[in-house]
Amino acid sequence: MRVIIFTLSALLILNSARSQGWTQYNNAIYSVGIGGTDVIGLNTAYPAFYGGGTSINFSGEYKVQRFVGIGFETGLDVLSGPRYYRNDLPPYPAYTALGIPAGFKVNFHILDAANSPRAGRGDIYIGLNVGGGLAFYTSAPPAGGNMFGFLFGGPQFGGRYWFNQNIGLFGEIGWGATFANVGLTF
Repeated sequence: MRVIIFTLSALLILNSARSQGWTQYNNAIYSVGIGGTDVIGLNTAYPAFYGGGTSINFSGEYKVQRFVGIGFETGLDVLSGPRYYRNDLPPYPAYTALGIPAGFKVNFHILDAANSPRAGRGDIYIGLNVGGGLAFYTSAPPAGGNMFGFLFGGPQFGGRYWFNQNIGLFGEIGWGATFANVGLTF
């Protein structure tokens, strides 16, 4: 909890002089949120399997053009999976794991592209994200090791509403790092 409070405080201090909204030519937007995640796990004993769970996310986006931004996404995923059966392999046991994702994203900001007067307080965007990470089993590791790699990728659709010049609320749905994510943006 102290780490989250410190991170939020540091972001507010770093962005205290930032202009309001994406349209005012600010260079960076940071977000902290919580959501659900789905990944494709890769393990030496089981070539590919599904893992889903809850995630705490930290992301940043940097303006490269008036309505295009590129950024990163990371955080902490709590993944869990049911017992998994395949005809040619022994059953994969139910598991719980902690994952650390790292991804890249690109977003297209619709209100800015349309030159909407509402773009100062709001931001609607669509984009793509892709990445991967490592997960460490916290219960019942199967044959093949105590950790596994995972991949994610897909489209996202989101929106932000700025309460003032420094803080706002965001929501995002899609596929990839998270399928649903809500939180604060700075």
